[in-house]
Amino acid sequence: MQVLFRVDASLLIGSGHLMRCLTLARAMRERGWLVTFCCREHPGQQIQLIENQGFACLALPLLADATKTPSSSTVKEGDRQWLGASEAEDAAAVIDALQQAALQPDLLVIDHYGLGRLFETTLSQHCRHILVIDDLANRQHDCDFLLDQNLLPDAAERYQGLLPNTCQQFIGPAYALLRPEFTQAATSEAAQPIALSKDFSATPHQLLVFFGGSDIDNLTALAITALQQLQNLAWLADIVIGSANPHLSLLQQLCEGDHRLTLYVQTPGMAQLMAKAQLMIGGGGATHWERCAMALPALVVSLAPNQQPTSVYLAKLGACIYLGSSSELSSGRLSDEIAKLLTQPEKLLQMAAAASTLVAPEGGCQRLLSALAKTLEHQAN
Repeated sequence: MQVLFRVDASLLIGSGHLMRCLTLARAMRERGWLVTFCCREHPGQQIQLIENQGFACLALPLLADATKTPSSSTVKEGDRQWLGASEAEDAAAVIDALQQAALQPDLLVIDHYGLGRLFETTLSQHCRHILVIDDLANRQHDCDFLLDQNLLPDAAERYQGLLPNTCQQFIGPAYALLRPEFTQAATSEAAQPIALSKDFSATPHQLLVFFGGSDIDNLTALAITALQQLQNLAWLADIVIGSANPHLSLLQQLCEGDHRLTLYVQTPGMAQLMAKAQLMIGGGGATHWERCAMALPALVVSLAPNQQPTSVYLAKLGACIYLGSSSELSSGRLSDEIAKLLTQPEKLLQMAAAASTLVAPEGGCQRLLSALAKTLEHQAN
């Protein structure tokens, strides 16, 4: 089985799309599938990370006139800037890269808000099947499979009229792409549920801060300021950032200047950090499902508009507290919210219990692959 992932990471996009694709790619590789990535060389791209994990990557150059996207694009206006090319240009570049590499994938996986039906229809002539990973439900697709791991009250109806009638849909956190470190940690609590194994009243309070791989607005520094404003509370905080974070030097200085802060850059041990934390402060997106698997309460802001609906719904279900968009956040308000929660251990326990019910401890990666394999491997044979 030959698989090609078309996904990007950048300072604008962040690294969430790439990280969930890497999770799926590693699971595919364990099944013996041959995986290649195709990524554009945006500022903040993570091609080296892909290659360090043993995957080949076809690099697409960033075009000088990338902002001039034709009106024929099937992608919404606000999402075009993510791509760095028009859909037609991107399709031509991917086809050229495939031909040079002598690849004809059995499965093309597309995880990109800047790509839609135009790109997919063009590439369908160069692969056997297409899987789209999406969160937005805001554009038409020409694909065989669609994955949307978000939890929303209208999940079953979101893609009506946007997909071919034959498209097989995988909807909801039952298909959450969790890395093995999370599934192993979540299933290791044999004696009792993980939500009940943590003492939320213990001090010093253990906190975890993570605002995504790039955090271009440096909400991490804002959270550090909020923590340092806490009065009469003993705390320790693990600060996690991605290797593409443009504020690395400043954050290193802040953490070196306060013994209560420990900085982690591109850590492979996120599950362990979540396991020991009593409260997480950060963004939405795919981190929601990792956090829920680890039964970790959270104060959440949306880092992009697409993160808002799921964050709002999870807060309604009691699995987190939603503080609005990142632009609405101040250090003073965040400090007040942290202090309020840390003095209510019973509230933290309730939130942990609610979060733990939303994602199966084993995650959804193998469930998705088993369903895909029924079609792909059967036809390959």
